[in-house]
Amino acid sequence: MIEDEKREYRYEHRGEHWLRTLGIILATLIGAFLAFYVVSDIRFNRMMDPVYQMRKMEKMMQREEKSLMRLDDRFGENPFEPKLAPMLVNLVKEPGEYKVIVDLKPIGGSEKNVNVKLEDNVVTVSGEVERKERNREDITSFSQSYYLDEKLDADRMTKERKGNKYVITIPYVD
Repeated sequence: MIEDEKREYRYEHRGEHWLRTLGIILATLIGAFLAFYVVSDIRFNRMMDPVYQMRKMEKMMQREEKSLMRLDDRFGENPFEPKLAPMLVNLVKEPGEYKVIVDLKPIGGSEKNVNVKLEDNVVTVSGEVERKERNREDITSFSQSYYLDEKLDADRMTKERKGNKYVITIPYVD
């Protein structure tokens, strides 16, 4: 008799079990649809907001401007002409002496990278520095020569570092 009651109870509640399962499935589908709808609506309203579109456009324009600046720095106005480097070596004439001033920043900040040669009234300043980074190797080299009219006193030539400048002083006789 107890087994018959159990079978009867299962038979009566079998329909409720399917209804409960169907209700859970429907509630899940409706919840997913509502979540999708709310997220889509928020996204759509955000996309249609003019302020959002302006910010997005500004970011795109800034990226493009940076890209063009890099191209301009790389090639200049004419991509077939080499870009001139800033002056590394400057010559200054003062009463009784010439001063050759070398900017050390682009060549590694060391005067050891600079060579000075004085021969037949021609002063030649040259140098080279090699930088190695991850997968890249940069070599910066320069050479500048100056012909000087006066009689130079090579024995009294001095070299000294002043901050980021290397100053070579060459006295001359009038």
